[in-house]
Amino acid sequence: KKEEFQNIAELSARVKKKDVFDTYYHTDATFEHALKGIFHGKEEIVKFWTEGHSGIHEIINEKNLLIDGDRIAAELDIEWHCTEDTNYLGPRKKGEIYYADCAAFYFFENKKIKRVKLYLHEKK
Repeated sequence: KKEEFQNIAELSARVKKKDVFDTYYHTDATFEHALKGIFHGKEEIVKFWTEGHSGIHEIINEKNLLIDGDRIAAELDIEWHCTEDTNYLGPRKKGEIYYADCAAFYFFENKKIKRVKLYLHEKK
């Protein structure tokens, strides 16, 4: 599971978000973001990953990973590289980099992600 989790994070930065969803998520998955809301199913989740992250190149760095059966708890360092001026979690300027701590909980069903619950704290 650890290698699979690392593949998801790496692939999400390189390939189309709909392909990541189709490969790793249930069609009726739920993605809960503490600051942005709750997204249900492929259409809402992929839209959040794409339109919701417009102007941002996100890099996910794993700090700690705890795997228990069909559950993963992850502590992550997030880097947001601004590729254009954007309002992702507040005004951001092209060329700047922002950092955040993230705690994410992944719940699997039949080897696919059924639910993600995510907490973020921007580092100042």
